[in-house]
Amino acid sequence: MIARSVQKKTATSGRAQRTEESRRRILEATLELAAEQGYEGTAIAQVAKRSGLPVGSVYWHFENKDKLFAALLQHSLDEWEGRQDWLFRPKESPSHQLEKMISGRTFEATEPTSFWRLGLLLALERRLHESAARQMFLDIRQGRLDLISDWWQQILPPEVTSHDPDFPARLAQFTMAGADGLYVSVSAGEDWDATALTGMLLDSIWHLVRQAALRAGVPYDPELAEN
Repeated sequence: MIARSVQKKTATSGRAQRTEESRRRILEATLELAAEQGYEGTAIAQVAKRSGLPVGSVYWHFENKDKLFAALLQHSLDEWEGRQDWLFRPKESPSHQLEKMISGRTFEATEPTSFWRLGLLLALERRLHESAARQMFLDIRQGRLDLISDWWQQILPPEVTSHDPDFPARLAQFTMAGADGLYVSVSAGEDWDATALTGMLLDSIWHLVRQAALRAGVPYDPELAEN
């Protein structure tokens, strides 16, 4: 009886492993195809062929293409967030933290299957306004924007935010827009100097911060500021 119980548990564990392996293969195949052909150009039949699994297996895991892409976004997000710690290093100066965030986004452009590449593909497809996957990315993006805005709110002198309460939110939008622009530009142009452009964007952001501090009547140095 004990032997049968062990055999049953072993069989169940084996099936779970095979199921998870199939799901992983489907997601990896979808990510490769999406990087090559975008959302519209990726078909379930192509995913099945690329993964080496039958079409029925893809539909068994994912009801339709939109839910497949939503799961893919979550999978990619989990991997991406594991490498993002720039906001969680309180002993580092704000300038170093911001540099890590922007340079990390810029150099992701060399990864054809990165989370942000997939998300921006969906975001730019306005015809997919009812897509759960697209909305998921926009929600994630808004969450990151709120996080950056809160970060600016914490590191800016209180005189700056008192003088211009909306400045942290605008600065967060400018930061994200600049990082997005560098990401797209580096992705599209092989001869673009990502390091130099990242430095120029950082200089522009800190110039805006110093100007806001001057208008509020306080000095500001991102290397010395407390975080």
